[in-house]
Order: sequence, then C-alpha cells, then structure tokens
Amino acid sequence: MDSDRLNRQLTLIANFGVVIGLFVLIAEVNHASKLAEVDAYQTRIRDIQELNLQLALSDSLADILSKANSEGVESLSPSEFSRARAWYSTILRGMQGQYYQYQNGFLDRASIDRTLHDIVGGIYQNWEQFGLLGKIEIQEWHAEIDQALIDANKT
Repeated sequence: MDSDRLNRQLTLIANFGVVIGLFVLIAEVNHASKLAEVDAYQTRIRDIQELNLQLALSDSLADILSKANSEGVESLSPSEFSRARAWYSTILRGMQGQYYQYQNGFLDRASIDRTLHDIVGGIYQNWEQFGLLGKIEIQEWHAEIDQALIDANKT
C-alpha cells in the first residue's frame, strides 16, 4: 500500500513538473518569436537608413535619379542607366525581402502597407522603366503590388 501511494505521489509530482516545463517552453518560444520579429523590423529600418545614407553620400546618384525623373530614362548615358537600374534593383530586392519576412511572420502588416504605398507612389514606375518587373520573384508579392496599383487607380 505504501509503495502504491508513493508511486501516485511521484507520478503526480512528475506530471506537475511536465506541466511547468511546458509553460516554460511556451514562454521561451514566444520570447524567441518576438525577438525574431524585432530583429526583422530593425533590419528593415537599417536597410532603409543605409539606402538613404548611400544616396546622400553619393556624388552623382541623386543627380542621375533626378535626371531620369525629369528628362526620362532615355536621357541617361549607359553608365548612368546602369547605376540607376542597380539602385532600383536594390530597392526591389529589399522590399521583396521584407515581404518574405512578412510571409513568415516576422514583419507586421503595417510595414508591408507602407512599402506598398511607396511602390504605388512612384517606385513601381521606376521599376517598369528600368525593366525590373521580371525580378519580382514572389508571386503573392506581385499580386499584392498589382492590387495596390488597382486600388490606387480607383481613388
């Protein structure tokens, strides 16, 4: 009888330990997920800052982009065209990477909506002029961009 009682008490203690362990594990997973989300957001901000810094420090990139916007892409020399295309390609890849982070739960919807707003506000037209639309690899992202363009044309 005493060994039965001891076994029940040990089993109860062991089960209690398992339940506590599960709660600790859940808390750790939630914490790790939150850290990954914060890291993705910080990476997004750092990438945007880096692009802005590169543009600000470049001796000629701002002039090239202004020339393309005011006089048209055809007014650019081959090297200017190449630099501007590389610039917009970098932006496209960065935004696509942000969407991938969103798809995997590491960025919030508001970040993607701001990105779509920027794309509709003129970036898409630049991608189109520099022949970069084929570089949009994630079909869901392409569909979201298309929908944002449709929505923007309705207003």
